Amino acid sequence: MSNLPPFARFWMVCRKPQHAGAKTEPRQRYSSREDAQRTAERLARENDAPFIILEAVGIARPTDPDYSRGLF
Repeated sequence: MSNLPPFARFWMVCRKPQHAGAKTEPRQRYSSREDAQRTAERLARENDAPFIILEAVGIARPTDPDYSRGLF
């Protein structure tokens, strides 16, 4: 997995999961943490429920090594 450079990062907002099997379904990307924060706060007030902010920090590609098997 490779890290995303700062210019490629983005944020998403979704309702905080209430249990292990809960689905998170973020639908919109935000180009700044501040925009995502404002949206999460507004949604929390409107829905009387907690919302979380997700940040994309890395990319996993199909060609990446499978380190779960060890290095050799």
